Amino acid sequence: MAFTIEIWKERTSEQLQEIGGWVERRKSQDVPHLLYGALCGLSLWPLVEAAQAGQWLPVMMALGSVAAGVGGNLIAEQVQRWKDRADEAQVTEWVVEHAPADPDLREALDTILERLDAVAQAQAGLSETDRRWFAQTLRGEMAQLGNLARFEAELSGSGAIAQGEGARAVGQRGVLVEGNVHGDVVTGQRTTLFDQRGQIVGR
Repeated sequence: MAFTIEIWKERTSEQLQEIGGWVERRKSQDVPHLLYGALCGLSLWPLVEAAQAGQWLPVMMALGSVAAGVGGNLIAEQVQRWKDRADEAQVTEWVVEHAPADPDLREALDTILERLDAVAQAQAGLSETDRRWFAQTLRGEMAQLGNLARFEAELSGSGAIAQGEGARAVGQRGVLVEGNVHGDVVTGQRTTLFDQRGQIVGR
């Protein structure tokens, strides 16, 4: 099966489910941008694996559709080097070494993290304690890198944040009801009754 963005996202999700063990091993390490590097490395690794399996053209097409421009070209060149011989640790090390000093590369990496939903995927498999450490550490690293604003909504803990035109947010255990509503709406804690015009008539 040819490598696609959907396969890339699926394999990245599988990779990120294992990040809990990685977090436990590295909590005590004081390496600048290591968590950001790991997220990017795990997100790039499916590209490398597919390239190593001979799917070079589909890999480049998937990468180019997500991260074009100078940063995307830098990643493409590096994937070509890695396809002969590399492991996940080398990919993470490359990100840690090069991303802080290269805004174009960082832009491409951030776009990949967003497109693959990598931050949320990584947090989902963590314990509450590890999730707090993850959010605090990644927030600090991204503040230093200058890209925190792009991901802050994903690192805010419980509750919800809405961004952009027409966005809606619902807090923890909340329910959002929009559009034409008729009859009863059961939210888990109470039932709200609406008339035909959508007006609340009882709870």
